[in-house]
Amino acid sequence: MTNNLNVPTINQFFDSQDPVLDKEIVTLIDEYSGELVNFKKQNIPVPSNGRYLYRTKFNHDESLAYYKRIVTNDISIKIADVHGDGNTDDSVEIQRLIDEMEIGQVLHLDNKRYMLHHPLQISKAIKITGSSTKSNISFPPFLITHNNDGIVINASGAVLEGFGIYNIIWYTTSENSYTGIKVNGNPDHHVYDIILKDLTVRGFHTALDVNYLWSSQIQTVKTENCKVGILIRGLSVNNEISNNTSISINSDYDIPGSRGIWFEGSTSKEGWRIIDTLIYNVYEGIYAGKTSHVNFMNSMIDFCRHIGIVIAEDCNNWNINSNYIALRQPGYGIYLTNNIQGSSFTRGNKIVDNDILIYDHTEEDIISIGINITGRGSLYDDVRGNSVKNFKVYDIKADPGLKTTITHNKCLSQITPNIVGNFITNDNTGIVYYQNLTDSLQLGKMKMAYGESYPVISSPQWKRGDIIFNIQPSVNSPVGWINTTDGINTWKPFGIING
Repeated sequence: MTNNLNVPTINQFFDSQDPVLDKEIVTLIDEYSGELVNFKKQNIPVPSNGRYLYRTKFNHDESLAYYKRIVTNDISIKIADVHGDGNTDDSVEIQRLIDEMEIGQVLHLDNKRYMLHHPLQISKAIKITGSSTKSNISFPPFLITHNNDGIVINASGAVLEGFGIYNIIWYTTSENSYTGIKVNGNPDHHVYDIILKDLTVRGFHTALDVNYLWSSQIQTVKTENCKVGILIRGLSVNNEISNNTSISINSDYDIPGSRGIWFEGSTSKEGWRIIDTLIYNVYEGIYAGKTSHVNFMNSMIDFCRHIGIVIAEDCNNWNINSNYIALRQPGYGIYLTNNIQGSSFTRGNKIVDNDILIYDHTEEDIISIGINITGRGSLYDDVRGNSVKNFKVYDIKADPGLKTTITHNKCLSQITPNIVGNFITNDNTGIVYYQNLTDSLQLGKMKMAYGESYPVISSPQWKRGDIIFNIQPSVNSPVGWINTTDGINTWKPFGIING
């Protein structure tokens, strides 16, 4: 290909053996994009397998000239020998172009469909971008995998933005074991500063699998019809899922065992922030093992099929705040089931200001609980200001001895009791059942408890005006005892029962 100025194509120039053409800078025609491009001679050798961004010219005198493409803007996929027809395998040539890119460069995808028979490997800090999955164009860029993984990120600093990646046969049509995007860190090589933004991932077993990920962002990522939305493995720390990220399964499909966000429990994780995120029509919205110091806020888990949030073994100090959690069939809204006691730094989970409900359904329901707290490691939890409705067993249940504080909740289910636990204040809406003799109810400055008698040993925990009700009343015995002094307790009977 030449134009009327007699400009050779890239291949014509590098196939030539004339040393006279070996100028410092040459202007050539790119036979794939049709654009005029410049190559600059290099003093040091370039890789011999270059095709798009660097080339080697063999002259007739056996001398070699090394050239590198001058890149001033984003690199267009148009410069590669790709088809973008959704049928022909483009993975080899896209991979070749990625391998020739330098750190910091940007590859821009055209608005076509690129078939991948092999996963793309990203081993340097580059950016791959498209025109956005939210753009008004009818044909935004998509990668289509041919029943294989999609993209594997092996290096820190990589950015993916503005395109989609689909498996050719969706998981909902035929189950598979493939992953859309993998971030591939390991114990010796943590991956930092990854940005995944404005992406759609559809039809895989797992949409996104991150391993040993640190200080990275997942924003406006939409996963659709995958069994697992985001799988988090390894020592992954200080990351954020936010900005209207959504993890969903179409309402026509039911994928048993599906999970929205799964913190896999073989290695510790901490410091995650999940904000402004939607999880829809999965069995478990969030499942966490060995994961602590997590903020889940201002988000929605909707039409969940089993449990909204599971905080399992060796998890501590979660803040679940200002979310909407709704089930479509019997299960638990929030389930804390940690049987491993944490360190002295354990401060308890905070479940605050959430709307938790179960939609009307036709299934037999003998299990549903809004907030269910079990396990000897679920200590010092604060359940406060939640609105809980339409459950059939309990709105809030905390096992004995967990020191769960339950305050100012609206328990609106038509059941008795609504709340079972200890350390329950009198500002909850609903009927309360106290579990054991050490439970107490705080009414302003006065504490009310119950027992067979008053304590014979004074304790500073008892103040003047505190009351203990008698749980074994009989004729001529008191209704209870009231403490009349501070410091050394003085208990006096009241309400003698007449015969």
